[in-house]
Amino acid sequence: MKDLSRHIRRVAVVVAFAAAAFMTEAAPAWERVAGVSQEVSESVGADYYEVRVADRAVILTVVRKTNVKVFTILGQLVADKQLEAGTWRLPLTDRGIYILKVGSSTRRITL
Repeated sequence: MKDLSRHIRRVAVVVAFAAAAFMTEAAPAWERVAGVSQEVSESVGADYYEVRVADRAVILTVVRKTNVKVFTILGQLVADKQLEAGTWRLPLTDRGIYILKVGSSTRRITL
């Protein structure tokens, strides 16, 4: 019985360390790529944003300050930030389907 109790405590410690390592893993962060130009503003038009996927990253151009959220297909929040006007890049390590919410607009993106 003591051996079982000791084994359970060891497993609990291992699980606790694994959970701590998972929680400290850095979340992806938006990186500014370039400022917004008049040309980009005209091409984006009324939608006020343009999104594309390249090299395992989401590249988003917004023409005004906008709140942007990225979720996994399971609803887990990946990134949440208010972005200034410009072009931004969000590197994502995992392939899959994500939900991108830009202001009040929502769309699906696939990596």
